[in-house]
Amino acid sequence: MIELLVRLDVPGKPHGKYLALNLVAACSHGYKAVYSVAEVNPDVHDAMVIVADSKDGKPLAEDGPLKLVATGETRPARWVRNLVTVRALKAR
Repeated sequence: MIELLVRLDVPGKPHGKYLALNLVAACSHGYKAVYSVAEVNPDVHDAMVIVADSKDGKPLAEDGPLKLVATGETRPARWVRNLVTVRALKAR
């Protein structure tokens, strides 16, 4: 996820105003999940949020070509299958 943040002009080690950003991950069917920048940064948060393109060395099947996965959550409610976009938005 950090590699994607850098492509969105968010520093790899966000601070200050960048910590007020939320990431909106959307799937091809319209489902969306929100993460704060701090939640996806290993310098700030213990859990990991990754964009996966394979599992056990094999391409993802029913979950689409990309899947957003978060470790440390008791339910995978914010995991996004068939991931198509990730947008960085300023928190209001």
